[in-house]
Amino acid sequence: MADSLDRSTKISSLKDSVVKKLCEVLDKSNNKGWRKLGEIVGSDKRFKVSSDDMEMCSLRVLEVEGSPSLMLLRLMGERGCTTGHLIDYLQTLSNSEALQCLKPPVLQILIQPQSVALICGHNLRLSCYAVGKSPLQYRWFKSREEVPHGATPELLISPVRLKDAGFYICRINSGDVCEFSQWTQVDVLNGSTPCASGQSYHSVDGRMKLVIQPQSQHLHAGEALLLECGAVGRPIPRYQWYRNGVLIPNATKRKLVIADAMQDHHGRYRCEISSSSERMWTNEVDVAV
Repeated sequence: MADSLDRSTKISSLKDSVVKKLCEVLDKSNNKGWRKLGEIVGSDKRFKVSSDDMEMCSLRVLEVEGSPSLMLLRLMGERGCTTGHLIDYLQTLSNSEALQCLKPPVLQILIQPQSVALICGHNLRLSCYAVGKSPLQYRWFKSREEVPHGATPELLISPVRLKDAGFYICRINSGDVCEFSQWTQVDVLNGSTPCASGQSYHSVDGRMKLVIQPQSQHLHAGEALLLECGAVGRPIPRYQWYRNGVLIPNATKRKLVIADAMQDHHGRYRCEISSSSERMWTNEVDVAV
C-alpha cells in the first residue's frame, strides 16, 4: 500500500470517509483548525478564499451538524485545489492529526461480502478481501458465533442447509488493527414448491431465478392465509406483494401471512420480485375466503 494519497487528486474527489475524519479534526482545533487553514489558503493567489468566504464557512456552525471545515474544503475543491496542495497547507499549519487523515489506512477492505439467496443443498460462497501492511487474518461470524472453518477470505459452506440462513460478517486483523466487513444476509430456500412447468424464469444474465411460486388457497373465515414465493440470486431479491393489482403496504417478505383471513382478503394475489437491475413477477393466484 502507498504511504500517501496521490498528490494530483482533486480534493473534491476524496472519499467521503476521509473528508469526514478531516473535518472532525479541523472543526475541533482552534489554533490549527479551519480558520487558520483558510488564512493560509487565502494568502495563496492560486485559490482565492476571501473574507466573505470565511464568513460563509463560519455560519455553518448554526446548522444542525454543520461543518465550517466541510464548506471550506468544498470551496477549495471548486477552485481546483489538489490533495498535494492540501497536504502542503496542513504541513504549514503543523496539524499532524489532520495530515494523518490523508494517509491510506493500515488495513483496507477492497471486496465486501454480498447478500445471496440460494437453494438448500447448493454451495454457499461469501468473499471478503482486504489489503494491509501486515499479514492478514480472517474470521467469519454468523451473528455473534464464529463459523467453523471460517478463517479464509472466502467462506464456503457445502452443502448449505436451511439453518445456515442468517446474517454474516467477516473480521480482518492486520497486526494490532482490526476491521469488520459490512453485514450480509443469506437466505436459504428449500425449493420444495417448484415453479409450474414452463414458469422457471431467468433474468437476462442468469443472476435471478424464480424457484417457488405461490399456490391458490381456499380458506374459511378466521383461518390463516400463507402465500410464499422465492427467487435465488445475488444480491438477495426484494419482494412486494399485490392484491387485485394494488400494492399491499408492508408486504415485502417472501411469505405473506394474514393470521385471520376474512372475506375482504379474497382476491387475486401475485408478488413482484426485483433486484438492482432485474424485475419479475410470480404467477397470479386466487385466494377464496
